[in-house]
Amino acid sequence: MLTIIGIHPISSGYQISSGVEQPGFLLGTQFLLPWDIPCDDGHANKLSEPKNAWKHRANRCYIGYEYECSKGHRFFSSVGGVPLKCTAATMLKEGLGLSIINSDAHLYVNCPSHTNKPLLAQLIRLFVCVPEQVTLSLHLVIYYRNILINLTAGEQVHIPGGKMTVIRLPYVYCDENDTPLTFDINGHLKRNPLIPIRSGYGPKGRRNEKKPLN
Repeated sequence: MLTIIGIHPISSGYQISSGVEQPGFLLGTQFLLPWDIPCDDGHANKLSEPKNAWKHRANRCYIGYEYECSKGHRFFSSVGGVPLKCTAATMLKEGLGLSIINSDAHLYVNCPSHTNKPLLAQLIRLFVCVPEQVTLSLHLVIYYRNILINLTAGEQVHIPGGKMTVIRLPYVYCDENDTPLTFDINGHLKRNPLIPIRSGYGPKGRRNEKKPLN
């Protein structure tokens, strides 16, 4: 079952300089990835514009795919399920958030704290921070070989602006007969789980600044 376990004001929910301040996160893995969403101003498709001009009319959001192992170790991942590792959010490259959104995510990866004896960590939560002028639609689809599970089928689940939202994925997946399914590392969360449905300008008519959450 899909559960939204937290909707917090951005001012109290996430600080770029320190990352997510919750227990269990491995050092250097607690930062969300920057994700720039172009503003809906009708200019993005003009061929006469300079290259990357849209970046000056984009809203800065933050996204995190959180994994947790049976020992309680938590970490965010980068593209391909690689555990995030940095000492400061300033080390995160532009475009990482877009890359992870546009890629399928592994349901299980090896926990980086267990190198001698591998221990699997499960994709268990999604963290999303968006400014006031952005609204996202949630579309979560799990697939494993010939099995497809749509966690948001028939539902209109919106991520509100001006908030940090935490979505918990199921611990156990079941088929249509409620029989538990056993996945291995070939299980994935399908790409594009978050779709922008609104991305307007901020209160001052400008793009959201590079560090809007501090």
